[in-house]
Amino acid sequence: MRDRIESLFALIGTIDKQDYTSLLFNIYEDEDYYTIEASFDDDAFVIGREDPFIVCEKSTPWEKVETDIGHALKSEIKEKEEVYKQFESISYGFVDGDLHYIRKPRKKKKEIVHFTADDFKDYPSHKLTAWLSVYLKEEAKEKYKMNMMELMFKELSEEQHKFWREILAENFDYRKYNT
Repeated sequence: MRDRIESLFALIGTIDKQDYTSLLFNIYEDEDYYTIEASFDDDAFVIGREDPFIVCEKSTPWEKVETDIGHALKSEIKEKEEVYKQFESISYGFVDGDLHYIRKPRKKKKEIVHFTADDFKDYPSHKLTAWLSVYLKEEAKEKYKMNMMELMFKELSEEQHKFWREILAENFDYRKYNT
């Protein structure tokens, strides 16, 4: 099977891949053959879509085709590690089936943002009061409830704006913001 898709591997080796982070090998069941293409970053660049690479005749069971392609891909990637090293994700599978990962993308940790009063400096009054009503911790909402009701739909003075920006920054509900 590997010798049938050598030309696909050779072509992948010649292109500039530095801007791509994922590589997906799509397997198709065509009328007479099984074919394969290489798709980089969700179809940002595809090799073999217009002129697919023939893997084998359709008389072969699809399960065997998928298994054999998986072995060929894993072998190629192991042999030519330098060619494939920048990909965070490498997978293969039938277009209408399950994906099999050779290299699974790592989940990225969400960067935790911590706001300061200055981060809200350019917010107009209506946006600041909206953020106060949504992201102010419950304890702070209770403490400032009377004043909060007075703020709704009102243009804040510079002094009030500064006061409420500081309250929001000191009592920001990051759990709610990050979910």
